[in-house]
Amino acid sequence: MNFFFMAWQYLKFRWLVSLLTIFGISTGVALVCAVLALRHESERALSRDAGLYDLVAGGKGSPLQLVLSSVYHLDSPTGNIPYKEYERIRSDPRVEWAAPVGLGDNYLGYRIIGTEKHFFDLPDREGNLFFELAEGDVFQDRFDVVLGSQVAQASGLEIGDSFFGTHGLIEVAGAEVHRDFPYRVSGILAPSGTAQDRAIFGTLKSVWEIHETEDLLHSAIQGSAIMADHKTRETTAILVRLETPGLRLWMADEIREGTDGIAAIPINEIMRFQQGILGPVQKILLAIAGVVVAVSCLTVLITLHQAAERRRRDIAILRSLGAYRREVATLVFSEGLLLTGGGILLGLLIGHGGMAIAVDYFREATGLILNPWRIPSDELYALLIMALSGALASTFPAISSYRRTPIDDLQLSE
Repeated sequence: MNFFFMAWQYLKFRWLVSLLTIFGISTGVALVCAVLALRHESERALSRDAGLYDLVAGGKGSPLQLVLSSVYHLDSPTGNIPYKEYERIRSDPRVEWAAPVGLGDNYLGYRIIGTEKHFFDLPDREGNLFFELAEGDVFQDRFDVVLGSQVAQASGLEIGDSFFGTHGLIEVAGAEVHRDFPYRVSGILAPSGTAQDRAIFGTLKSVWEIHETEDLLHSAIQGSAIMADHKTRETTAILVRLETPGLRLWMADEIREGTDGIAAIPINEIMRFQQGILGPVQKILLAIAGVVVAVSCLTVLITLHQAAERRRRDIAILRSLGAYRREVATLVFSEGLLLTGGGILLGLLIGHGGMAIAVDYFREATGLILNPWRIPSDELYALLIMALSGALASTFPAISSYRRTPIDDLQLSE
């Protein structure tokens, strides 16, 4: 006897109730899958960016804000730090690599980041170059720029094209456009799957020249004078890679005590951000999803119980034709498994399909690339728990059907 085929035929007969039950299960499953998959993918993507640097030094303020603005290009900078501090840090024998970051302008909402040519010599944790050029070359002139892959795709700029930067870190209508200082595209980076894909890298000298010229112009209009030289020049932040990560706390304390700025450890700040802000939100969503799944399992139990009550006569006929108790119970149990399995599969598709739709928006907003179809281990555990819950909910109507006799069912159905 093919129990699943018979169960499938009966569920088709009650197609509306079956679809509603499956949809109820899939709603909770989709929410669970989306939350767990998004948490796993965002943690991987955020940790990859944070792992590029051991320290970030900058003006006094929030360490998390410093990391978000300098590493992920998402927040406003905390302030500036003297350029001479960068020179001192880079000459430290404990430092493997260091580069300054100067912010202030944007193009189409993408930040123009002033730095130095050796910024692109950043090694990954395996010792290979992190940045790869898809086209062109690193800037040779002070107003040359290298585009992140996402910027190049969104703007349509190509090697040799020129554009003007706009004052400010975000695109605002009416903001001042620096038309006296055209940038020229000298290179385009290959996609890295990090926030660097949505950045425009130029020289720190170009950032200084533009803003010092503006300051001098404003000062002339106001009848005062501003002198800017190499000693007074500043940078927004300093990105640092150490010879060994074990030196992070030591160097961070030295920077805090020996300068007017602060030093943040990116990976620590991101972990605090995930645990302190993202974690509670994810727990709330998972709790809501758990309630939905529990209600859905209860719906399965009620649906099967009501179905068994409505077809007492059918069950009695099956028993009279020689069907054993366990066969009748297995039939009812199979219906529950089909409903639960259908809801889980549909929920899995909806949850990850929704992520796939949102991936482009997430990449546009953060520069981070997520894999919407990867299923992490904790999601597999959650799916197993939900499947067992559905099976448990199907057990009670099956036991009830097992205990009945053909005579009782015929009498009650008349």
